[in-house]
Amino acid sequence: MLEDVSLSRADFLKTLVLGVMSTGSGSLLATESAPMVGQAAQLTLEDMRSFAKIAGLTMTDTELEQAMRSIANDRTGYASVRESVKDYGLVPPNVYRVPGAVDRLEEFKVKVQCARVNLKKPNSAEDIAFLTVAELGHLLKTKQISSTELTKIYLERLKQYGPKLLCLVTLTEELALRQAKRADDEISKGRYRGPLHGIPYGLKDLFAVQDYPTQWGTAAFRGQVIDKNCAVFEKLELAGAVCLAKLSLGALAMNDNWFGGRTKNPWKPSEGSSGSSAGSASAMAAGLVAFAIGTETSGSIMSPSQRCRVTGLRPTFGSISRFGAMCLSWSMDKVGPICRTAEDAALVLGALVGRDDRDFSSVDRPFGYQTPRDLKGWRIGVLGAKDSEFALLLESFGAILGEFKLPKAIPGLGAIISVEGAAMFDEITRDGRLNLVTENGWPQVFRAARFIPAVEFVQAERARTLLFRAYEEAFSAFDLVLGAGSAGAMIYNTNLTGHPQIHVPFKPDDKGGYTSFSLFAKPFEEAKMIGAAHLVQEKTQFHRLRPDLSAV
Repeated sequence: MLEDVSLSRADFLKTLVLGVMSTGSGSLLATESAPMVGQAAQLTLEDMRSFAKIAGLTMTDTELEQAMRSIANDRTGYASVRESVKDYGLVPPNVYRVPGAVDRLEEFKVKVQCARVNLKKPNSAEDIAFLTVAELGHLLKTKQISSTELTKIYLERLKQYGPKLLCLVTLTEELALRQAKRADDEISKGRYRGPLHGIPYGLKDLFAVQDYPTQWGTAAFRGQVIDKNCAVFEKLELAGAVCLAKLSLGALAMNDNWFGGRTKNPWKPSEGSSGSSAGSASAMAAGLVAFAIGTETSGSIMSPSQRCRVTGLRPTFGSISRFGAMCLSWSMDKVGPICRTAEDAALVLGALVGRDDRDFSSVDRPFGYQTPRDLKGWRIGVLGAKDSEFALLLESFGAILGEFKLPKAIPGLGAIISVEGAAMFDEITRDGRLNLVTENGWPQVFRAARFIPAVEFVQAERARTLLFRAYEEAFSAFDLVLGAGSAGAMIYNTNLTGHPQIHVPFKPDDKGGYTSFSLFAKPFEEAKMIGAAHLVQEKTQFHRLRPDLSAV
């Protein structure tokens, strides 16, 4: 969440770790805008002096006059380029890849084997609603419940609590019932698609679903309908999952404020759910969906997962296609599941991973997961105190704890997210619709980003390479890294480097709140994080706790 934004890039970088944002690439339809009014004003020598001052440059008037003549010619080209890039899904071809990523694997294997489930159908609809994906899948496969019955349970809960929590944007009821009926028909005929077959879910409202609005959380795009399905929807449909609803996000993927209000935390309705995957986390915590899809650029899965006491997984950058999703930062946006348990997240990740030619940054990658028996021999680096209850619990499973030394931050890297975001929303900055984004500080950030010199932006990208080397070295001695809560000190930098993270809710505290922890892994090693998280959840069962929705 990013609430108070200043024009200082240093301050901006500090606030980013509180949990900001979003996802995406993909060809999205541009919204019609008002034509630009008037011609660009003629540059003056004083203008050039001012810019040189911003850039920290010293130039003579003669040098500035020479540069000004070149810039005058370039500005015509700028205008022509802007006219050609109005499609919001158009992203640069310079693709960011984490080490180990490849363009195409000859063998692309995904195999997820979770703990065995043996369960009888609960009597109450509420008890059913708070089951895990694995448990619901067992009930569906053994025909103790139909997908249609399960879908109606969640639809009723969404209608009852969604408006109160301000987490529901659009109910996709007709679509959901159609998909549920198809799942029932297929399962009855013995055609079982896998662990998500017939499972109802919610989708953050920056993913395009054909025939339904995709409004990005702000009045600037209210009513927007994108005539295509995003890759995530396509893959989940292939897996047989049932799309229940479009869920809220903070405007343009910042915090929990959107044009409908502020999404609430079901555990404490007087506070927001955090963001930007605000509705996904809130709906998951309230038992309104079996799982939800969120996105993260800098904390947008981790922060609301912590606030709403649910399990959130941010996979390695490039693992899941962002085609058909709003783009905030093409080099940082990631798609990930928000679930009740870590193994639920494994099931969802297994359905979504893989290269998509429509998203240049996506990669083919194997994903193999099997429930571990213990953590014997695993080395876990601890950020902070090694005597926390969750650290000692991991140690009791056989893990060897050591001190993790946080790499030194590199100042100025906040320019990356602000410049990329400003480029994506250049059109609404110029035509005035940016003034409709009143829910957060993006207008201020996007306007300030116009004054970041292009050379300094490229230098920040070069420094990003140094950051990855530093994190690669810091992670080299460990299988996993452990931090309390969402490990805010690491969120922005590990989003820059593309490392995966999982947030795990833990025990309530004595102040009416609760504790939680995060695990980080090397790129493409999500299975280790999930396995360790599962052992904790299996032992403690804290994921079974439910909020009191009578207070909503």
